[in-house]
Amino acid sequence: MTLPRFEAGIPRTLVPSELASANAAVSRFLIRAGAVREGDIPAMWDDTLRVCEQALDAWVKREVGPLHCLLPGFAMVAVNDSGGQPVARPGVPLRYSAVDLYWYETREHEWPIGEGLEALERAYPGLGAVVLKVLNDQSRYVYPLFTPDLACDVATYVYWCGEENEEIALDMQCGEDEEARAAMREEMVTRATLEAAYPEWARRWPHTDRRQRRTPSLRSAARTLKDPKAQQIAADALALSRLRIEDQFQPDIEGEYIGFGAVLSWHESDVTVRIYDDLLNMAHQAEFCDRIGELQIALDAPQSMGAWQKAMRTRFRAIGLIDRLIHQLSA
Repeated sequence: MTLPRFEAGIPRTLVPSELASANAAVSRFLIRAGAVREGDIPAMWDDTLRVCEQALDAWVKREVGPLHCLLPGFAMVAVNDSGGQPVARPGVPLRYSAVDLYWYETREHEWPIGEGLEALERAYPGLGAVVLKVLNDQSRYVYPLFTPDLACDVATYVYWCGEENEEIALDMQCGEDEEARAAMREEMVTRATLEAAYPEWARRWPHTDRRQRRTPSLRSAARTLKDPKAQQIAADALALSRLRIEDQFQPDIEGEYIGFGAVLSWHESDVTVRIYDDLLNMAHQAEFCDRIGELQIALDAPQSMGAWQKAMRTRFRAIGLIDRLIHQLSA
């Protein structure tokens, strides 16, 4: 029995005319803003809004370039005057007033970087700590990373009631029952667990955080190191430290923040991963935010789209350097 075939020109799905008209308004907005290339639009499509989202994703991939470890995702949602998503009704004109753009990591992954950082410390004392600090500082507003120092901070409120160690938590759960305290201490993440997992320089940053104080050491390391891999890491960290990144496009955070681009453990499947998993479990029991950035742009302001694209180029450069550093340190 031969099954009938649809002609190539017939769309796979039917979009209501009211919705198609509203989506076309978004398409015109992106074209006026210069956010869509003709080559990014396929010859045939079902939904112009999804086509525009795919075209925007293609632009992002061109700007960021090839990545080894990170996989950012960008999404676009059309909204009405009240900020909601209107529902198409037959015969009722559907109008969008703005688009919500947001971006996130599509696949959180663990990358063990301890061995790579310790190799830098041996080759050039202090370099491992500086590279880790640059990663932490410069990723904060671009592509947040779950680093060892953050794992230590999270442990204080996930396990220790906000204290510096587990003693208060043990008091609350076990009182003076030494046997119960010992059993609980054996199973939980303790201060000793963290001290054994990471060297002190990975848990506590150098006293200064002024860029001009750390840049010379990176410049000197990049100039004097003989090992090509270590030299490249120092050069990439130096380039990353020089980028001026402001706290624009921060998401509206309600509840726990879990929008991390990667988990940087010291060794594979170490306590960093356990703390991160416990943080996720706690976050999903209430409100949480898993976006890296977001922005709303009015459809009558295409120039704002161009300004956003211009502002994002520095961030894309940073994402590329962050990805390359993680890849080199975990290799």
